[in-house]
Amino acid sequence: MALRHKVLAESLICLEQSQIDQVVLAHEQFLAGRLYGNKAVLAHHDLSDRVFNRRDLSQVDLTEARLVRASFDDTRLRLAVLIGADLSMASLNRANLTSADLRGATFRGAQLNGALMADANLSEITLPAPGETGTPLAGTGRYRRTDLSAVQAQGIDLTGAKLGGSVVLRADFTDAILRGADLQGADIRNANFTGANLESVNLSGAKLSGINLQGAVLLGATINGADFQGANISGALFDPRALKSAELKEVVETAYRASSDQEMRETLARHASWLESQGKAGQRAILGDADFGGKQLERAQLALAVFANGKLAGANLAQAGMAMIDLGAADLRGAVLCQADLRGARLARAHLNRADLSGANLGPVRSVGAGKRDFRTNGERAKFQSANLVGTDLREAQLLGADFSGANLTDADFRDADLQAAIFTGAVIASTRFEGAKLTGAKDLP
Repeated sequence: MALRHKVLAESLICLEQSQIDQVVLAHEQFLAGRLYGNKAVLAHHDLSDRVFNRRDLSQVDLTEARLVRASFDDTRLRLAVLIGADLSMASLNRANLTSADLRGATFRGAQLNGALMADANLSEITLPAPGETGTPLAGTGRYRRTDLSAVQAQGIDLTGAKLGGSVVLRADFTDAILRGADLQGADIRNANFTGANLESVNLSGAKLSGINLQGAVLLGATINGADFQGANISGALFDPRALKSAELKEVVETAYRASSDQEMRETLARHASWLESQGKAGQRAILGDADFGGKQLERAQLALAVFANGKLAGANLAQAGMAMIDLGAADLRGAVLCQADLRGARLARAHLNRADLSGANLGPVRSVGAGKRDFRTNGERAKFQSANLVGTDLREAQLLGADFSGANLTDADFRDADLQAAIFTGAVIASTRFEGAKLTGAKDLP
């Protein structure tokens, strides 16, 4: 796409906040189709430290604008043009940048928590040299890579975004959504993608050394030629074929420990003795990153056990005693947990897609220890997609951002639970109890 603006060699145009407010008001009138409305063209302006919070700047032109430390919290920037803009240390929390043109923009140190950037273009670009217009002449343009280094972007939505060749060094993308995004050739070293959704993402040739992918979902991801040296993939979900690939060979060999049936029985026996003796005999089961996938563990006594990042996909844990167990980021896809005792369990970022939790108890544990403390089940950001939760007790559970898409919640009990920002798209809700629940920001709840 040819650039429409001449890149000026002279100083950028500065505007005071009062002048900006007038321009933005006219732009909002333009968007509403009102008389005297005027589209904002702020290309090549210096708007550093200016405030645009909660305004509608959809379709605005901010090509190569200087926006250092500017504030765009809760601002609409749909289809905005920010090619080559400098947004270093800017605040764009919860901003809507859907389908925005952000090629060659700089976001170094910016705040992008909860921002919506679906289908945005953040790929590399060659800008015209000063004095040129339109498409850069051969050998004269200025090559720019979109820079997202050190950004804080927890919960950002980059579904379908183009980030080819971008720089994402040391960025925090915890719980981000990048489903179907293109990160081919991107530099993502030492970034944090804990709990992120990277389904069907293109990571071909990407630099991923030192990246944290704990609990992330990479099913369907393309990883040809990607460098995962030193990556943390504990609790991450990959396709079986990817786990056997040359790209993941070294990290997989150190990530999971498969347990034989004999080792499993001995571990459970020692743990049972530890429970019965109140810690005076036996040994607590600490099995982080262990692979118990498909194992028969019906009625097993696993209270207070540690399976963080473990693999329990397809395991039979029906009626198991699992009070206060640690299953953080564990893979429990398709597991049978019907009528299991999961009171006070830690399930943060656990993968429970298609699991059977019917009749299970995920309520609180009451009056523990000398201090008589109550412990609530923590399922923050857990994934219950298409799970069976018929008659499940989830009273007082912490379920911030949990995903119940397509789950059967008939007769489930969410009384006094924290369901803020939880997702209920396509869930079956019949005789489900929500009295006293926190539902701020919950999505698709009928």
